[in-house]
Order: sequence, then structure tokens, then C-alpha cells
Amino acid sequence: MEIIIHIETKKIDKTMQLAIDEYVKRTSPFCKVIIKTYKKLDKINTKTGSKIYNVLPGSNSPSSEGFAAIIQANNLKGISCIEFIITSMQENGEKHASNHPFSKDVDEFNLSSFAMSPDLTTVVLTEQIYRAYTIMNNITYHK
Repeated sequence: MEIIIHIETKKIDKTMQLAIDEYVKRTSPFCKVIIKTYKKLDKINTKTGSKIYNVLPGSNSPSSEGFAAIIQANNLKGISCIEFIITSMQENGEKHASNHPFSKDVDEFNLSSFAMSPDLTTVVLTEQIYRAYTIMNNITYHK
């Protein structure tokens, strides 16, 4: 499985980048995680056949086990790449990114019920990806 995280930000904070790098490194035995940053998402290029999620604040955030099940369900459907899009709009609590060209092919993914900066959202998402893979591989990190 390949996971690509697209982030709308000028630059990721150094402290946050260290945390992101650590979770990406921990996840590397299970899957490939790629982080891509954009000043504006109009330059985004998604892979054909990938499952794309727009990360937004909301009340339907899955549990760690639920997130692992989402990844497994995509695997069973033959999807080899999952892409997450993190916009700066989520900081302001905006629910839709309808002005971006990817919006028609994207499902909403609620990581948390509160709005976070793109940097913090990326840290939490990479940690949750690592946690999901520990669950799927029966490693006790998640408890």
C-alpha cells in the first residue's frame, strides 16, 4: 500500500516535521508514506485509481480500529494507493473545498472533531496511519 498526504501549506513547522518524519519512518515496514506540500492545491496531481479523502473536522471520526478497517477495506477492493488531502481551509472550519479540481472524486474523512492547522493535522494523521498498521499487524502500540 502507498499512502500520499497532500498538504496545503507554505512550509511545515520544524518540530511538527520531526514528528511526521518519525511516524513515516515507523510506518515504512508496512507501507510507503509520501508527504507532498503545496502553496495552493490547484497544482495537485492524484494517481489514477487511488482512493482520495479530504481531511476535514467533523464528528464522524473513526476509532483507531475503525481506521485500520478502512485501510483494510481499500486493500480488499484492490486499491493500492490512498491519498489524503489536508487544506488550510479546515483550520477555519470550512467544510468543503469545492473550488479545488479534486473535490468531485473525494470522500470526506473526519480525523478529529476540532479544526487543526495543516501541520498538526499531518502529525495526527501520520500517527493514526502508524497506529492502524500496528493494529493490522497485531503489534501492541495502540493499547
